[in-house]
Amino acid sequence: MRYLILMVFILTGCAKSVSSLKTDQDKIFTNESGYLLIGIETNRDLKGIRISGSTDILLSSKDLRQGSNFILVDLSAGTYVIEKVLLNNYWRVEMEDKDYWDIEILPGKINYVGHIHIATSGFWLVYSQIELVNKSSYAIEFMEENFPKILSSREIHYGGPGDDTFFDLINKKKGPYNE
Repeated sequence: MRYLILMVFILTGCAKSVSSLKTDQDKIFTNESGYLLIGIETNRDLKGIRISGSTDILLSSKDLRQGSNFILVDLSAGTYVIEKVLLNNYWRVEMEDKDYWDIEILPGKINYVGHIHIATSGFWLVYSQIELVNKSSYAIEFMEENFPKILSSREIHYGGPGDDTFFDLINKKKGPYNE
């Protein structure tokens, strides 16, 4: 029994399990936090996605169902790494090119970091293809439909790999923000 508890602790580490916001109420009251907005598209339900940084988190299986979904969570500002995808109780994929999976959370902003596409096949011998794709226009559409109050009071920023000036254009069109 002790061995089983030790294995569970080692496999999950000290990551805090988080799930997506459900209500359109701003939860950030300090200048030390921002919002992480990440898209997930998968052909299977997933067990979790581990993201490490100043606060290690585990995106919960509740938000990682088959299909396409966005996850919005409040998080301490800083640099993070999408470390691994837990496919189920037995299989996981660790990200090899850590620089590609680096994400940035700026304080006081909504930080869209990309859309993770996960295609998995096989049962006994599992093959997975995982990539991080920028779909900024989908992120704006999601925020406008589901979290308009948060979007109206916060700038949106691209914090994934590479550069994207799309949000600069959107932020200029919105005008001044209520801080």
